Amino acid sequence: MNGKLYFSFKSQRDSTFIEFSDLLGRKTLLMWVSPKKITVRDLINNTYYSYNQVVNFFPFLNVLHTQNITEVVWGSVPDYKKSLKKYKKEMNRNIEIKVSRKHFSNEKYALSALHYKDKNSGDAFKVNFRSRQRHDDYINIKKLWKMLEF
Repeated sequence: MNGKLYFSFKSQRDSTFIEFSDLLGRKTLLMWVSPKKITVRDLINNTYYSYNQVVNFFPFLNVLHTQNITEVVWGSVPDYKKSLKKYKKEMNRNIEIKVSRKHFSNEKYALSALHYKDKNSGDAFKVNFRSRQRHDDYINIKKLWKMLEF
């Protein structure tokens, strides 16, 4: 299955808040990534998903952990090799992660794309970053999430 997900994010220190949108620009899914967990709220079905449910749906999170997601949105190459060592050698050879870097207007040489492929299961995804806007403003991510609770 192929498709595109559009998203925007706010990130501060070790936490990231991601808003996924449909083709019409409507918010459809909200994801809060903190150091130890991921919480997802589906706005269409009005449902929350736990970390385990999210990992079952996105198996790549067994390799790319929560801190890796925040590293990616900050433009750093994630340190995922420790996670990969936990798997058997044959599985290790079947998982492929590639990164691309480029110069953005406000960054010298930042991560611009991440490609993940599991040759066994056929799972694959690609994340492209068109731009990042850096601000020094404080963002209360917990308050932002609380406003969205039902």
